[in-house]
Amino acid sequence: MAKHSIWHFFAAAGLSSQLLAGTAPTLAAEVPVEPGKPSRVGPPNFTLPFFLLNTHIMIDGTVNGKKGRFLFDTGTEFAFFLNNETLPLAKDQLVAKGHTGSGQAMAIYRQKLPIAELTMGRQLRFTELQGPLHTGWGFLQEAYGMNSFLGSVGHAFSRNYQFTIDYDQQTIAFQALDQPGSLSLGTFTADDIVACIEFTPSGVDGKIPEADLQIGDQVITGFFDTGNPGSLELTEASRDQLIQKGLLTLSASDYAYGSYGPHQNAHLKGLRIGQVALADLRNLTFRTGQRNRLGLGYQFLKHYISVWNAKTRTITLLKR
Repeated sequence: MAKHSIWHFFAAAGLSSQLLAGTAPTLAAEVPVEPGKPSRVGPPNFTLPFFLLNTHIMIDGTVNGKKGRFLFDTGTEFAFFLNNETLPLAKDQLVAKGHTGSGQAMAIYRQKLPIAELTMGRQLRFTELQGPLHTGWGFLQEAYGMNSFLGSVGHAFSRNYQFTIDYDQQTIAFQALDQPGSLSLGTFTADDIVACIEFTPSGVDGKIPEADLQIGDQVITGFFDTGNPGSLELTEASRDQLIQKGLLTLSASDYAYGSYGPHQNAHLKGLRIGQVALADLRNLTFRTGQRNRLGLGYQFLKHYISVWNAKTRTITLLKR
C-alpha cells in the first residue's frame, strides 16, 4: 500500500506513518464510500477559505451545531469521516477494527441516525447525512494540538466539483460538476497554464490521481494528495544515479514539521513532465524502497495554483 495522505503526518508527530497500513484497503472494500447521499443546500459554485496546519488544509465547519475544523484530504475515500472523540456519535455498527503502526487501537463505526446538518464555511450546508462513518481521531487531534477536530473531508466529496486550490490566498474555489454548461478557469488565461496533467485514477474509488513524471532519464510515478506534505520513494539504483547526477540531495534531521523525530529529507531538482520543467522540491520525506514514487502534496502544490477535475481526469497547474 502506498503511504500517502494524512498518514505521513503521524511520523512527524511521533506516530507511525504506517497507520492502518495493510488493513486500509480491506476496510475500504468493506465500507461503502457513500453510505447515504446528503442533500446539498447552497450555490453550485462557492469558495472556502482555509488555513494551514503542518502543511494540511483545515476548513472551519460544524456538525449538528458543534463548531470545529475539517481536514481537506483528497487521499481519503470517504466524503466525511468524523471524529467521535469530539462529536457525540453512536457506535451502532462496528464496521472494522485495526491498529496504528505505533500500537493505537482504531475502530470504524457507523451511526444509524443521520447527521441532521453539516456545514463548511459560510456557504455550504448538507442535511440528512445518512449512515455517518466515524472513528476516534484523538491521537491526531492531540498531534494537531486542537480539541475541535471534526474529521476529514475526502474524495467522495471533492470528486463532485472542479476545485481550484490557491495556497497564497488560502482558498479553494469549487464549481459543481452536475451543473449545465462548461466549467472555466475563472480569471486565468491560457498564458497562465504551466501544464495540464492527464492522470490515471488509482486507489479505492480512484481517489489518488497518478501521472508519470521524469527526473533526468528516470521515470517516476507522481501521485497527487492534499494530505501528503511531500514524499519520495526511490529504488537504490535510482537513488544512487540521481545523487551522482546532482539531481538529488539527501540530509538527515532530528525534526520534521515542528516535532522531534529522525527524518530523512530529500531535495529534488530537474523534475519535468514531458518537456515542461516543474519546480524544484525541498523537504520531501525520503525512503529507499522497491519503486519510484513521488508524493505531490504540499511541497509541490504550493508552487502553483492547481485546478482538479475528476470528470476530465486532469489537474491543471497555473502560475501563481
